[in-house]
Amino acid sequence: MTEIHATVDVRSANPTKQLVVQRVLQSPPDRVFDAFTDPDQLQKWWWPNGFTCPAAEVDLRIGGRYRLAMQWPGSIPTDAQFSHHMAGEYYEIDRPHRLVMSGRAVNHEQGEIFATLIEVTFEGRDGGTALTVRQSFFEPLPPADALAGAEQGWSEQLGKLVQLLAA
Repeated sequence: MTEIHATVDVRSANPTKQLVVQRVLQSPPDRVFDAFTDPDQLQKWWWPNGFTCPAAEVDLRIGGRYRLAMQWPGSIPTDAQFSHHMAGEYYEIDRPHRLVMSGRAVNHEQGEIFATLIEVTFEGRDGGTALTVRQSFFEPLPPADALAGAEQGWSEQLGKLVQLLAA
């Protein structure tokens, strides 16, 4: 995997903005946790509607890194699939209860565009999972349109996750 050059230490910086998204899923916590950490499953649901994840790499260990390629119709040739991606490092892994990682938006033209801290909790509830995603944003903030659409983006991609888990 390509080295990630951190411009913001998301573990110690004070967030400028936080987003919390909650959803109850009809699958047990271990299955939902695995969907957040298995490259094959991530390719099927990560990114909101209109975007796909043509490639995913995961080194699931504390200090391990991940990369999730981003593609939208007609945008990126297959041979450049990681030219736009989300990448990060795992800080906490408590399967199937909690996952904490950085989230860094990267493209080959600009490098790291912005960094976030993503904290995901998976709480067993009536045979399903109460999922909470807390995303903390730091300076420099994402572009205004990306920040404004973050909640909708999570909602759309969690909708894809629900479909994957139901299959």
